[in-house]
Amino acid sequence: MNWKNILSSLTMAANCLLVFFLLFYDRLVVPSLLQVIGRAHPLFLHFPIVLFALWLIWVWVIPKQRFHDSGLAEHIGEWLLLSVAFTAALTALMGILLSKEPGYNPESLSWHKWSGAILSLILLLWYVFYQRLKRVAMVSISLLSLVVLLIAGHQGAAITHGDNFLLAPVYKGRVKEKVPLDQAVVYRDMVQPMLEAKCMSCHNSSKAKGGLVMTSPELLLKGGKSGPVLDTSDANMSLLLQRVHLPEEDRKHMPPLGKPQLNDQELAILYNWIRRGANFTVKVTELDPTDTLRTIASNIFRSSEQENYDFSAASEDKVRKLNTDYRAVYPLATGSPAIAVDFFGGAFFKPDQLKELLAIKTQLVSLNLAKMPVTDDELSIIGELTNLRDLDLSFTKVTGQGLTALEKLHHLKRISLTNTAVHREDVQKLLTLKELHEIYVWNSGLSFAEADEIKKKYPFLDIQTGARTDTLFQKINPPVNQTVGQVISDTPITLRLKHFVPGTAIRYTLDGTDPDSIHSIAYDQRAVIDSQVLMKARAFRKGWRPSDVVQYQFYRATFHPDTVILITPTDSLYKGKGGTTLKDLQKGSQNFGDGKWIAYRSRMECMEKFTKPVRVRSVTVSSLVNVGSMIYPPKSIRIMGGDDPGNLRVLYQFAPPTDTMPQSNYLIPYVCKFPPTTVKFIKVMVEPIGKLPPSLLPPPPKADPKALSKKKEKPQPANDRGWFFIDELFVN
Repeated sequence: MNWKNILSSLTMAANCLLVFFLLFYDRLVVPSLLQVIGRAHPLFLHFPIVLFALWLIWVWVIPKQRFHDSGLAEHIGEWLLLSVAFTAALTALMGILLSKEPGYNPESLSWHKWSGAILSLILLLWYVFYQRLKRVAMVSISLLSLVVLLIAGHQGAAITHGDNFLLAPVYKGRVKEKVPLDQAVVYRDMVQPMLEAKCMSCHNSSKAKGGLVMTSPELLLKGGKSGPVLDTSDANMSLLLQRVHLPEEDRKHMPPLGKPQLNDQELAILYNWIRRGANFTVKVTELDPTDTLRTIASNIFRSSEQENYDFSAASEDKVRKLNTDYRAVYPLATGSPAIAVDFFGGAFFKPDQLKELLAIKTQLVSLNLAKMPVTDDELSIIGELTNLRDLDLSFTKVTGQGLTALEKLHHLKRISLTNTAVHREDVQKLLTLKELHEIYVWNSGLSFAEADEIKKKYPFLDIQTGARTDTLFQKINPPVNQTVGQVISDTPITLRLKHFVPGTAIRYTLDGTDPDSIHSIAYDQRAVIDSQVLMKARAFRKGWRPSDVVQYQFYRATFHPDTVILITPTDSLYKGKGGTTLKDLQKGSQNFGDGKWIAYRSRMECMEKFTKPVRVRSVTVSSLVNVGSMIYPPKSIRIMGGDDPGNLRVLYQFAPPTDTMPQSNYLIPYVCKFPPTTVKFIKVMVEPIGKLPPSLLPPPPKADPKALSKKKEKPQPANDRGWFFIDELFVN
């Protein structure tokens, strides 16, 4: 049996069928069975590509002198080319069948379709005339085929992965620097980038699926064949939101199945933007502080005070080696490459410990040497840490004569020289540092009059000289909480509090009371939290009024359920990770669009199942209150437990008080305590607040008169049922 003739005949037939499909493409109807074959196109297309690469290598790379029988080399080359032509024809046919399904960009599809078909025909003709072609013709056709293959592949990638997929990693023209929070516009910087990434591939000037174009505010407001897609009187009635919340398998779901879908944060942005009137010009800073969009934006955009570092992080091994009992080396913030260093125990300080920090001088941005026996001699070492932003030399032996060694610290923003012997001429040595804007010189050789004189000459410079009389008291800033983690599981959490003003004492409480300067616990670096408590902290300094109170809720999770089953479904806007959300020990923030919350407007029921019986005495329902966004405490909470899911007994039930503060926005744990009970199943039942009275309803967004005039039906009233949000269930 002559397999070569059979395969060449099949290749010829496949190309004839391909030409037929192209001629009658508009009338082509693909039945479901052939749709299955068409969907194998992305898998099958790799065969002709690999075979073509092998053919090129065989013909142009591998030396033929190794083959004594030159006919064998030609025979192998001919078979490879025939295999390429056959698989290319099959791939092109599958692509034609797949292209009849909706949802593809017609421009990219047309290029991909025709370039693939042309490549198949070129390969067929190439094989037919293979024996007659001379070397020059072979080179030309090889290059032509390679070019057509690249065009077809590029357009195919654009269809599957979006425009410019191939060159996106090196094409920097589209990379946009994140704008500062105070310059961000809700539509331009939050909504439009999302539409560009997830929607505009099908709704642009080249392809307006359903007649809808999203490339400009005017066209977005115009809508498509089904009418306006935005309803500013009721976000839930907006066609845009209805389509994105349809099941993915639904034919009208947007984006189409297989395309990148909107995540929970993007859905929250879209919903809240439409809900508040779909304003195209409002800035983030013009929103109410409790507004959901404002909360989400605070996590997306950097504030003008934040800094983007252009250096990479130091290795964990290097940081670990530099940590000692008297020197703490740690990242400035979670995920940041910047490093801070604090020294402790002045009796153990040695100048060599500063020299060791040169190993991380690129990443070191904050250095705390307060109360260390540092002299002017060590300033030359500090001067080599050229990326320093914060330097604390309070209560050191620095006289000021060596401050010229710091002239290389061009990024220095703050320096503390409190309780040192520096004088006016010493401070003036630092004024050449253009980024320096804060100097602390309490109890130094610099007088108040001299400080005022420098301020007049350098108005951008903030020189802190402390309180000037016994009767003038200013409020000191609150301490900064740098604690990592909130949920205590197997090990306690180290409490990390810090204040940047030297000589400031931090005191805290764990019983819910506000700290005072006498009876409350004095903070030190060894403080740990091992139970579920509300920590409150406050800063105190002689000559200043106490700071405001900062608080931080710690949670305890003693027992971990095997599974959490959501008996009642969550709201489609806030579904988190389903039941896993309530047991993953990942606390949500006040930004309830961060994907760590699930929400309900009707009854919530869930069941926790434990592998082995556990003896429990409390269940904490971790929730959120944000009255501005209609998130209220629930009407009631009921906890049930037992060994049989069909026969559970009530362990605890209560009705939390309803919050009516118009601007309240805070996290709240509902701790449900009961007598110790052994259970394998825990059922949590929460009844949301339900329909809100008019006094608790936020004012509705103003409707667009033009949009309303185009609608035949009357605008629907806004949903007046309050939300209940939950991110964790802690069992102890």
